[in-house]
Amino acid sequence: MRIDFTKEYLSDLYEGKVRKYKEYKSNPQLVRQYIKTINKLKGITKIEQLYQIRSLNYEKKAGNLEGISAVWVNKQYRILFREVATESENLVIDLLEIEELSKHYEK
Repeated sequence: MRIDFTKEYLSDLYEGKVRKYKEYKSNPQLVRQYIKTINKLKGITKIEQLYQIRSLNYEKKAGNLEGISAVWVNKQYRILFREVATESENLVIDLLEIEELSKHYEK
């Protein structure tokens, strides 16, 4: 699965560049869990596999976040992303656009 980061801080966190982000600099465990979760997302080949990894608590959002999916990093943080289909006839999802790392109930 290919992953694109829509915001610079998301790719910086994944690469371990946390110095300019105070909230994440003081929470190295969150950064490690974020990297681990992104690696799990990279390892899947079909979206259906996300349901099988129970620790991620994969869900499609509704309401004002319709069209967005989420997985849990820990009990407090989640990763919001969009599933982007390819141009093929069977609409296989091969790209995830990571939108945000947010605290639960903040949105």
